[in-house]
Amino acid sequence: MTQFSKLGQATDAVVGRGRDFIKRLMPYGHNVTVSQGLDRRADNFLLLRIIAASLVIYGHAAALAPAVSGPDVFARWNWGAYSGDIAVNIFFLISGFLVTGSLLRQRSLLRFLRLRALRVVPGYFVNLVLLALPIGALLSTLPLSEYLHDRSVWHYIVQNMRFSSDMAWKLPGVFESGMKSSTINGSQWTLPAEVRMYVLLGIAGSLGFFANARIAMISIAIALLCALVWPHMFPLHQDWFRLGFYFALGVLIFLYRDRIVLSVELVVALVALAVITRHLPIYPQIFALALAATVFVFAYLTPVAHWLERFGDPSYGIYLWGWPSQQCVVLILPQAGLTLHVVLALLMAITLGYASWHLIERQALRWK
Repeated sequence: MTQFSKLGQATDAVVGRGRDFIKRLMPYGHNVTVSQGLDRRADNFLLLRIIAASLVIYGHAAALAPAVSGPDVFARWNWGAYSGDIAVNIFFLISGFLVTGSLLRQRSLLRFLRLRALRVVPGYFVNLVLLALPIGALLSTLPLSEYLHDRSVWHYIVQNMRFSSDMAWKLPGVFESGMKSSTINGSQWTLPAEVRMYVLLGIAGSLGFFANARIAMISIAIALLCALVWPHMFPLHQDWFRLGFYFALGVLIFLYRDRIVLSVELVVALVALAVITRHLPIYPQIFALALAATVFVFAYLTPVAHWLERFGDPSYGIYLWGWPSQQCVVLILPQAGLTLHVVLALLMAITLGYASWHLIERQALRWK
């Protein structure tokens, strides 16, 4: 046997092992349309949302923990965004995709908005009430009677339930001494943006903009351009434009689900393009496409974590309770470094997230 034959056999063996590894890693194939992924009714969106909620906690560590400083790993790698931004981008991307499917299935604006309200409002309302009353009263440096009679306590609940961009962030005497931030829950800033996007999406669907994918794409492009140039035309704060862009990208992916083919090659190509365009003005858009490709390839081509679904969906609760959990960890262990701080806050937030799902969110969804 010649050296070339031996080399050929070794190469074939390596290629064969590589194919076997890819088959195990991606049992559903590596060239699947988004529509085919949807038809399977099995995906990893739950796992992605939990990962994203956990990334938010990691990203907020430097802003809250006294013993943690410096940028997170994504900022150090010069991605142009830190983990909290990336996580929120993932949330809005997935939300735009899934909510568009819900809208087209309902064919009724009122029913669509009712379902969205049942998903968002109960968990958020309980979060606000618990933070303002028992938790706030317990942690406040004010006497109980003085705390409960302080108008800002009730303002915190009422103002934030309006889903206004002018949110209430503080409670009297809570997280004020020896803390990096006195904000009660910095994560809640995205909720008014998401609610507004639900409303705009529902109105657009009712007006027939989604009857044709091409018309929808043109309409979304015009809306994004107008929101960028004349933000006062839309009930969206200027800081929410990025969130609206990712939400709109999720909408378009659903509308073009029959034409978009998911593959590892697509992810590699878009990531490479993002690296090449890192210092160009178009980088944020290229990064968004690369992130979207990665999210949907992970959701539909990798083995589905079915076991996770048996325990419920704690992702929304983890997101709502992540920041308050971190503030409590700072109160108890202000000297905790990055790893210990994140682990303790994650354990607390995950516990509260599952409690929120089973006791509040799932119960409310039964009303639909």
